[in-house]
Amino acid sequence: MKRRTFISLLGAAGAAVVLRRSRAAHADTFGAFPAGNTSVQLPAGVRAKQVLEVFLYGGLSPWETLYFVRNYGKPDDPDPALANTQYYALPSGTATALTSCGVADAARVFGTDALGATVELGPFASRLWDRQDVVARMRLVVQRHDLEPHEAAVPMALTGRPVGQPTAAGLGTHIQRARIDAQATPGRASPHSYVFSTNDISSDNIAAAAAAGAHPGAARPLLIKTDNAADFTRLLRRDAVGTDRGRHDALVDAYLGQHEARLTWPARGRVRSPRTDDLAASIGSIKQADAIAAVLPDGLFARRGGTACGLTRPTNLPLMGLGAARALLTHPTEPASYVCVSDTGLESASGGGGYDTHTDNARDTARNFDNVLQSLLAIINAPGEADPTKLSLDDTLIILNTEFGRTPSPQDGGNGRNHHPYGYVTAFIGGPITTGYKGISGAIGPDGRAVDGYATPSENRIAALLALGIWPFAHEGFAVSDVADATGEVDAATRAMTKFLGRTA
Repeated sequence: MKRRTFISLLGAAGAAVVLRRSRAAHADTFGAFPAGNTSVQLPAGVRAKQVLEVFLYGGLSPWETLYFVRNYGKPDDPDPALANTQYYALPSGTATALTSCGVADAARVFGTDALGATVELGPFASRLWDRQDVVARMRLVVQRHDLEPHEAAVPMALTGRPVGQPTAAGLGTHIQRARIDAQATPGRASPHSYVFSTNDISSDNIAAAAAAGAHPGAARPLLIKTDNAADFTRLLRRDAVGTDRGRHDALVDAYLGQHEARLTWPARGRVRSPRTDDLAASIGSIKQADAIAAVLPDGLFARRGGTACGLTRPTNLPLMGLGAARALLTHPTEPASYVCVSDTGLESASGGGGYDTHTDNARDTARNFDNVLQSLLAIINAPGEADPTKLSLDDTLIILNTEFGRTPSPQDGGNGRNHHPYGYVTAFIGGPITTGYKGISGAIGPDGRAVDGYATPSENRIAALLALGIWPFAHEGFAVSDVADATGEVDAATRAMTKFLGRTA
């Protein structure tokens, strides 16, 4: 990792002093609920304390996993255009995948969608079905947008904004900004938000999860590549300056002071300079590298292998990322508020990542989804279990996110599926979603497209912030227009929460 990259990434930590100074020009604390809008504020005992987002990179096929409507797409469908689609599009591949995973095509009824159709969890989600304590706190939300390329759809899914918008910020950025502004843990050296990526994914995609948008750069999450974490932890030791660390830091402070003096008007204070604030945050973080290293020990990203559906590999990046996420979210003194783990699969699909299944859709989806579910469920406390090193669904909102789905019909007559943003599914699990609020929001019709009432990526991000008790409507965040048909902020909040949390307060 380059030193420049190290300095940039560490700008996410040690930022409290800089943010307190920059917020002086703003009337309100970011994320605080304005007076008069508390009717949609979740009670303190209901809110999630943290978020674990698993990004299923490549576009998860819903038909065999989270959204199986048994009556859609059957070979004997009276409409020839719909016959042999959705779950029934690739019968031989699905049968082979079920055998390799040791899974039966049994009924796993989850709920009823907005069209009245019975929705089952598909056989490739059988491991999830086996954890009914988790299923009982899950909402499946139908989403839709119109961006087919990964390079456009991934940033949209992670920020709620299309590519090129200067306000596009990752969910972790909003959360870290709110946590620092609230000053709940003054003097904290480690970040509140982390994003785990890999070298398998181009930086213009998953890096959007760490985008700062209109926030100060100090709000940016700490971005770490799980397959190159050893270089990062080595840089935290600051071997280059060694025993001269104190003199080095004093010299850098002096240079920063000289620069800030040039930006300061006598008797009027310093002019606004976001880049200087970012530099000051980075410098402060570097001086606290030891404290950050204490939260990110050398063994946090230890290489581990895994097996799913008969496939064994010596390196299991989703397992490694989720293990590190567990440690950070359950840290005894400085727990993270947000961790995003990129699921690139036990083995990449034909198009790259875990779920870009242009060929072998059934095989790759089955083993990669089974692998991530196996890794995820292992770090969630089961009923009767109270392991402090595992996640509690009472405290943690888990988001299974993806940039789009896969086409209901095979791609070019082959055994894969193409990109399909016109009707796909994400899942919100735990946090404010208790058994009484589980269910399905929206619907995908027999043609594979979302019907009216579907959710957007913007609403996904808005609902996640509200689940944490963070007000999302600010110039650095979202607008009322980001929620379809909303007439005001309270109405927008109500609509987003209803879809993703099943509740309004």
